[in-house]
Amino acid sequence: MNGTPRSVQGVFVPALLLMTGCGRAPSFDILGSFFPAWLVCLVVASLLTAVSRALLSRYVEIVWPVLVYPSLTAIFAFALWFAMFR
Repeated sequence: MNGTPRSVQGVFVPALLLMTGCGRAPSFDILGSFFPAWLVCLVVASLLTAVSRALLSRYVEIVWPVLVYPSLTAIFAFALWFAMFR
């Protein structure tokens, strides 16, 4: 035995297996400062939502903008994340 109680090993081994996905987060170097990738995806998604708002307002009347625009932002952010990092 290595001196570690069996009950402690029973707690730490599953915890270590769950932490295998915790790695270095992707980040971008923008003007010498590192930004997390999710923040970059959120900013780009916000810009895409603004562009789509301008296009949609010409052709369609948005009934529930409080739900539509945050949903568009989330869809764009998730799509960017999956396209660039998965």
